Amino acid sequence: MPGGNTQATAAIHLGVDVGSTTTKAVALADGKVVGRSLRPTGEDFASAARDVITDTAGGKPGFIVGTGYGRRLVPGADRTLTEITCLALGARALDRDAAACLDIGGQDAKFLWLTPDGHPAGFALNDRCAAGTGRFLELAAARIGLRLEDWETVGLDEAGGLALSATCGVFAESELVGHLAAGINPRSLAAAAALSIAARMSPLAAQAGRPGMPEAGGLALAGGVSNNALVVAALRGVFSALGLP
Repeated sequence: MPGGNTQATAAIHLGVDVGSTTTKAVALADGKVVGRSLRPTGEDFASAARDVITDTAGGKPGFIVGTGYGRRLVPGADRTLTEITCLALGARALDRDAAACLDIGGQDAKFLWLTPDGHPAGFALNDRCAAGTGRFLELAAARIGLRLEDWETVGLDEAGGLALSATCGVFAESELVGHLAAGINPRSLAAAAALSIAARMSPLAAQAGRPGMPEAGGLALAGGVSNNALVVAALRGVFSALGLP
């Protein structure tokens, strides 16, 4: 399996995230990452979980925690946790100054505030439309003929004021086709798509409220879309204006 690597250890604790698009596993020993694995989820959630467990921990971890859409299908799971709980704990473990976390996955997006001790406070979920998710990003890349890895070379200023107005993933894809037919450069469309995703994320912060949250702190990003530098740049602009650099 891609990404699999594990050091020999006697006490491996394994976290398995069975997402709608991708299944991931990370192995910890004495608080250190000793293995990780990632694969497409496909149609069989349990099989995907079993594969990453075997790849990451040789199939014999000491303790397994499952999360994600398919968390209840993780074979041998000792405990299951919601994605919201795991996002909060993970964000605070990686960044002690994080005040909030935004997770943009393949099918939905989640925003949550973190309490000072790293627990989830208010949160909001966007699961009604794919226009602000990784699925839309993949569709946009295919439609405009610009591979996602090539978006890394695109600047936000290349949008040139172009904005995607559709709030539905299907309509947004049709809008991209219309712009292509009008002769708009694919790089400009990539920048516009990134800005569109960022614009759809900011209302989640308002929906989540801010109950007793500190005034200062940064935003932690999670999900596959956080690997896209162009979208991250767009998100930075939007959330910095909200006091979440």
